[in-house]
Amino acid sequence: MQKLSANEVLILNRRCVKHPEKGGAEIYTYHLAKTLIEKGISVEWFCCRVKGLKPEEEIENIKFIRKGSELTTHFWGFLYAIKKKKCLIIDEFNGIGFFTFFRKNSIILIHQLYDNFWTSQLGIFGYPFKLLEKIFLFLYRKKPAITVSQSTYNDLEKIGFKDIKIIHNGLEIEAVSFDVKKDPNLTLIYLGRLKKTKNPEDAIKAFFIVKEHIYESKLIIIGEGPLFSALKSKYENIDGIKFTGYIDDLKKLEILKKAHFLLVPSIREGWGQVVIQANAMGTPAIGYNVSGLRDSIIDGKTGFLVKDYKEMAEFVIKLWQDKSLYQELINNSIRWAKNFSWERTKRDFIDYLKERQLI
Repeated sequence: MQKLSANEVLILNRRCVKHPEKGGAEIYTYHLAKTLIEKGISVEWFCCRVKGLKPEEEIENIKFIRKGSELTTHFWGFLYAIKKKKCLIIDEFNGIGFFTFFRKNSIILIHQLYDNFWTSQLGIFGYPFKLLEKIFLFLYRKKPAITVSQSTYNDLEKIGFKDIKIIHNGLEIEAVSFDVKKDPNLTLIYLGRLKKTKNPEDAIKAFFIVKEHIYESKLIIIGEGPLFSALKSKYENIDGIKFTGYIDDLKKLEILKKAHFLLVPSIREGWGQVVIQANAMGTPAIGYNVSGLRDSIIDGKTGFLVKDYKEMAEFVIKLWQDKSLYQELINNSIRWAKNFSWERTKRDFIDYLKERQLI
């Protein structure tokens, strides 16, 4: 990697912070971009364009350039990056990158491998894409890489990456006090996009088992997505289940604060930002034992990692009956959440770039 000492950065990310399906990767990238601006470095962010968004726009001094669909923006972004000789290029890999692996002035930012996402979404037709992802990543293996979890670090090592830095996600909220007050009745939360890779219906299946033992229990499902209409139509009339759709952050945090458990049945995560948000509100998480969640959930300390929805339900019932162990989980969750802040993330990112003389 050449020493750049650049005063200009180009971020290549398929989505922007105004994209209707923006997620944790975009929030993370936005904080990195803002800290670069704070250091006097100009930032361009190349991404796809969706209906209602301008081809170019400046937000908090970040220049957004939007062109192409979520697929073709990788081609247009590559062409745009070719012209950038002296700036630092941050190529964000989300299932596919922007093909800057041969550029000496580029690094890769990757939250997670899509891996079994492909087959979950596309069935047998996903296997070629799963293979292509590994091939594309292999081409990047000599690049410096930033990731957010040990799980993705391990995945990249297996592909052949040697230069990997973990810079964790931050947290925009302060943790609650240890005497946080919970709802009198057992309250479970599912928080996230309602799509196949998040397995939201498994949270509902776990709830049904719990309800057989604890009749007054509730499940609140927060979020929207491709499965929203189907799941709501199927389950909205079931006693104890509530669909909120999209709600603002303030309402979301109030619900999390009163809830007892966050259920996270994803097939994999980059990190599990919702886990840390819940922990900050004094709410332990019970999630599947998969990449990402193995990093954000400290098994047996801030929550539990389980193999399926049946085991998820078993732990909820057990912990509801063991008030002492449950309180210990609350306290550990709050302490764990206090380790994360966007200020720390931004500081680690700037230190990383300065140590390598990239800015």
